[in-house]
Amino acid sequence: MAPPTKAQITRLFAPLAVQGRQPETLALLADNVDWTICGNSPMSARYTSKQDFMENTLKVLRERVLTEPLRLQVRNVVVSGGGESEGQGEGKDEEIDGDAVVELEALDAWCKNGLAYDMRYCWVCKFAAGKIVQVRAYIDTDLLTRAMQQNP
Repeated sequence: MAPPTKAQITRLFAPLAVQGRQPETLALLADNVDWTICGNSPMSARYTSKQDFMENTLKVLRERVLTEPLRLQVRNVVVSGGGESEGQGEGKDEEIDGDAVVELEALDAWCKNGLAYDMRYCWVCKFAAGKIVQVRAYIDTDLLTRAMQQNP
C-alpha cells in the first residue's frame, strides 16, 4: 500500500464536476464508510454506511433542494506521506492507503427557490486498500440550513 498523491486524489475526485460521472468517485466509498458532517445543520450527523450517507444527504439535496444533481470541483488537495509532488501518482488507485484532505466547491448550483448554493466543502478522507473508509466533512452549515428550510 502506498500513501495517496495529490495527482491521484485530484484525478479520483475530478468526475464529481461532470454531470453523470459522479458515481465514479462515489464508487470509492467503502460500503461501511464512516462519514461525519460536522457542525449544526439538518444534515450534521454521523452516517455509518455508504447507503445511509447517500440516502440522507445526496438524495435529499437532489430531490428536495437543488435544481440539478450537485457537481463539485476540486480546489485543493493535501495528502499525508510523501506524495505531495504533482508528478507522482501514476500508480494503481487500489494501492492507496492513507489520508487526504480535499477542498471542493459547488459548480453552478442553485436551490429550487433561486438561492445560490455556493457551498465549499473540506473532506478529510481516510483511504484503506483504495477505498474511502472515513470522512469528516466541514461545510457552511448556515447555507445548508437555509437551503433546506427554504426548500422543504
